[in-house]
Amino acid sequence: MVKSTSSRRSILTSIGAVGMLGLAGCTGGQDESSGDGTMGGPAGTLGPWSLDVESPMPIQERINGQEWIPPEFDQSEVASSIQSFNLGGMENDPATAWYNEKFTEETGIEVEPIEVPSSDAVSKMTTVLSAGTQEPVLFQVSQEFYMDFVANGWFEPADILWSSQAYDAFPPYYETDAKTDLDPSLDGEHSYVSPHIAEGHAMNYNPELLSDLGFPEDFYDDATWADVREVSEEAAAQSKDYFGYVWYGKGNRYPVYPWLSQLKSYGGAIVQQNGDVVFNSDEGVRALEWQRQMIDDELVPDVLQYGEGGPQDLFLGERLVGFVGGADIMGLALSEFGEDTNKYSMGLPPSGAEGDSVAYMNTDFLAINRAAPVEKKRAALIYMDGRRSAVCGAYEFDMEGNFPVNSNAWEHPLLSNQRFASTAERVTRNMQVELWPNQIRTYDAVVRELQEVWLQQKEPQEALDDVQSRVDDIMGQA
Repeated sequence: MVKSTSSRRSILTSIGAVGMLGLAGCTGGQDESSGDGTMGGPAGTLGPWSLDVESPMPIQERINGQEWIPPEFDQSEVASSIQSFNLGGMENDPATAWYNEKFTEETGIEVEPIEVPSSDAVSKMTTVLSAGTQEPVLFQVSQEFYMDFVANGWFEPADILWSSQAYDAFPPYYETDAKTDLDPSLDGEHSYVSPHIAEGHAMNYNPELLSDLGFPEDFYDDATWADVREVSEEAAAQSKDYFGYVWYGKGNRYPVYPWLSQLKSYGGAIVQQNGDVVFNSDEGVRALEWQRQMIDDELVPDVLQYGEGGPQDLFLGERLVGFVGGADIMGLALSEFGEDTNKYSMGLPPSGAEGDSVAYMNTDFLAINRAAPVEKKRAALIYMDGRRSAVCGAYEFDMEGNFPVNSNAWEHPLLSNQRFASTAERVTRNMQVELWPNQIRTYDAVVRELQEVWLQQKEPQEALDDVQSRVDDIMGQA
């Protein structure tokens, strides 16, 4: 296990974040024109302008109530339109479309989504931001890339949004992890983000199949990993044409999530107290050993067939009792099986025998282009303020099955009659996210080794030790 005590910032600086991404340079370090004749301050900050998040009323009432109330602002100092970078087509994002319309209605600021296929998103964002292009002003960025983009000085600090009272409604990682000192152009820690969407991973399961195996219909509500194995053993013993469980094994990111959740349910973590990034912990090995034993005992289908969306197809074909994944399957299942079905329910992810149920949160943040004109950045901050509101989170769950990160969303009347809202709320209380520099590169390293284990070509300890060796090189850990 690594022993380095270097800070995340010094680690990232030592290995060269810009070189790591293969990019042209960083925008920070000097005053820039704001586009309205004023100087924007260090690296494009907002200059002599402020947004009082406590006006016209305390922030708890403004963003946490049944409706979002915009903060007071001077219309003459804020752009009348902005462009936002949206992953995928808007036809797949009805909650975002709803909010864009609501935002314009409340503020008079028009929003033009720039649709980009998810597969091209990172390369296109990199091109735009590294070139210092002024628009789009708003970017949807996955958590795995967030710190690397901050380290290049590409995002505008959004500290103005985050009073201590604002943080109270959100998971701790918004303050403990997303607030960072990695921006080389600014001193101290800063907040750069607001929520966009969050895919919370729950146990999606079929009560009818559990009953068919002789288990209570709610057996997967609060299951342990031992319970999951028991169901899988029973399905095999009874020669059923379905499996008790499966996890994501195909792709370049999704295979990490089930292993991470299980590691955390055993009490483990990736980022250690001294800042080291560690993959070969005892908990990590234990989680991978559990997965390998399930494969060795032929209790799961070939997991390498199933990437994002794959387990859903198996589940909807009634060939799977349950899997841990996004709640977006909820709408598909109710449509496929009928609203009164006994073939779909939602529970907490499995817990370790002496650990916790831990739900992995796959978050896409909103962040502001540092190079944008200052009046557009101001408009983007107002947009970000509303995007984190309780009502916006309620619509995300109602329309798309995305989990609200504002805890007050669960009290919104829109969710009062939602069939699985109470379970989803329990899941969100167990959400965990860790952020670290070079996260996607470390994921690339670990996915290859996880797949070697699932192919029965390596043992868990050996594979994670090999991962750790590469991660130490990536992170500059000694």
